[in-house]
Amino acid sequence: MPKKIREGLKNQKYIRYREESGVYEIRKRIDGIDYFASSKDRNIAVRKFIALLRLPPEELLKKQQAKRAIAEPTPPPTPIQPRLPLMSEVCEDWLALKQPTIKAPTYRYYMQLFEANIMPAFYGRTVVEVKQSDVQKLINDYIEQGKYRTATKIFQTLNAVFEYAVGEEIIQRSPMRKLKAPKYEEQTGVALTLEEECELVVLINGSKCLPEIKGALLFLLYTGIRRSELQEARIEGEFVSVICSKVRKGFKERRRLIPITPMLVKWLPMMDIPKLNAVRPDALTQAMKRLMPNHHLHELRHTFITRCQECGVPREVVSVWAGHAADNTQTSNVYTHFSLEFMKKQGEKVIYDI
Repeated sequence: MPKKIREGLKNQKYIRYREESGVYEIRKRIDGIDYFASSKDRNIAVRKFIALLRLPPEELLKKQQAKRAIAEPTPPPTPIQPRLPLMSEVCEDWLALKQPTIKAPTYRYYMQLFEANIMPAFYGRTVVEVKQSDVQKLINDYIEQGKYRTATKIFQTLNAVFEYAVGEEIIQRSPMRKLKAPKYEEQTGVALTLEEECELVVLINGSKCLPEIKGALLFLLYTGIRRSELQEARIEGEFVSVICSKVRKGFKERRRLIPITPMLVKWLPMMDIPKLNAVRPDALTQAMKRLMPNHHLHELRHTFITRCQECGVPREVVSVWAGHAADNTQTSNVYTHFSLEFMKKQGEKVIYDI
């Protein structure tokens, strides 16, 4: 025992008597370690203190830590809060869940809408941080630019994304619940007049477009098929056969037949159908925009449907050629099946001067 400690015990420098409890306490901090002993008998307290001094310091520390652990139980660990997902991550999860039920072009459309219109407005923000006012501001920005269709598509898509987030219990309530959808009237397009059709044919033949682009534009004009249906179009005898692009994913694929009309017959020699199948839809849209800036490609379809009816083809027959349901009656949807010979004769009616 160090001499200084022995003298401190002898002259009771380290010993303190607690009258209220009648206990002798001996306390001393040596080399950063607290030594403490107590007893109602002074001599016993001294012996306890001396016994502590004889212990290796590391052993004494272990005993003290064990006592503290009993006296002060370790509090339960603080639960780790899950990281809130970013808005971009929720959009990606929603689209991944939707992908098996939609066609590839629809998937690409959603991707483009997210990347170009939605995500720049919410970059780096969690889905919880997106408020009603944020969404309203985004929609208002596009309305002020006159982009009503884009504003409507953003509203519809975000509404679905936030409903998904509520269903997955990521958020409690959708910020879309009190927003009203933008008012937007879908522009369906109009048919070209006879004069405009004549002008378009002249422009197509006199343009510097590739032969397959020219042929594809005329093919769409005189069959009424959608640009997305051109890839699968083929000639089967006296009919053009196409796969309807409006059949939802998961439903049976439907082919429809369109008779080769006299208006199409005179252009067929300049059309290499396999090359037409390879033309990109966007290339046709751009070519139409260059040739007739005041019209768009889909109006060629309207033109074909209009000309057929003007030439006396019944509306129900034209609806079959166009891939439309004639009306919502059971007769039109289920029981109306026109023979090939009948459709061929109806197709012969489609002839007019331009």
